[in-house]
Amino acid sequence: MLFENGRRAMESLKRFTQLSYAKHLYTDGRIILVDVPLELCAREKMRELKTADGKGLVLLEIEQLANDLERFLAGLIEKEKDILFVFPGNGSNYPKSVSRICQEANGVGVYAKRIWTPGSDPFAVAGSIMPEVFLNLDVQTIIVVDDVISSGQTMYKLYRNNEWRFPRAKWIAATWVSQIPQMKSRSGVNGYINSVVACMVEGPNKRRVPINSLSTLREQPAITEDYARRHFSDPKAFLSIVSS
Repeated sequence: MLFENGRRAMESLKRFTQLSYAKHLYTDGRIILVDVPLELCAREKMRELKTADGKGLVLLEIEQLANDLERFLAGLIEKEKDILFVFPGNGSNYPKSVSRICQEANGVGVYAKRIWTPGSDPFAVAGSIMPEVFLNLDVQTIIVVDDVISSGQTMYKLYRNNEWRFPRAKWIAATWVSQIPQMKSRSGVNGYINSVVACMVEGPNKRRVPINSLSTLREQPAITEDYARRHFSDPKAFLSIVSS
């Protein structure tokens, strides 16, 4: 079910006073972010698949997410000064590719990754922003754009590794999709003064919802096979659709 500033979302997010979101999605199932092309017939087949637990599958289309995030970014560039856009890891390539603001902005990519293998706990790694510069005193605002914020650890790791190198900058997180925050910061991400989110996702009892992007499922077969076995009654049918 999709709520726009509904009562459930307000209750879950009332302490995050520096977090703005366009829409709120409540689901007890799992989400696939359709960030790369998938034929309409394949989408319908995927929606019809039986899940292992009988719960739903939500396909999130990027068009509305991109439009909502673009409006947030437009507001930020109007009021902030000396902005540097930062695009962490591969996931940020997708929001960047459909955003006029991101493509025209002063921006840099940086290595960042959330590493997870089946049976282990995920952990985040992040590199240096503009490693050729020791200290940057010109940048006053850093806007980090990504496709999904899950735990917030990747965003925080990026901040922790680089904030000393940009001593005048305030940090802002921007993303297509975010889980209900678990960090204490009023923005929902430690180290960041504000966060803007196109779609906030929440599961029952504020639990995190399984979110996977179609691009990741196509690029990482081991993760995809494990995902198919855990979530679908017919894993082979799911794998066939993903690879179509």
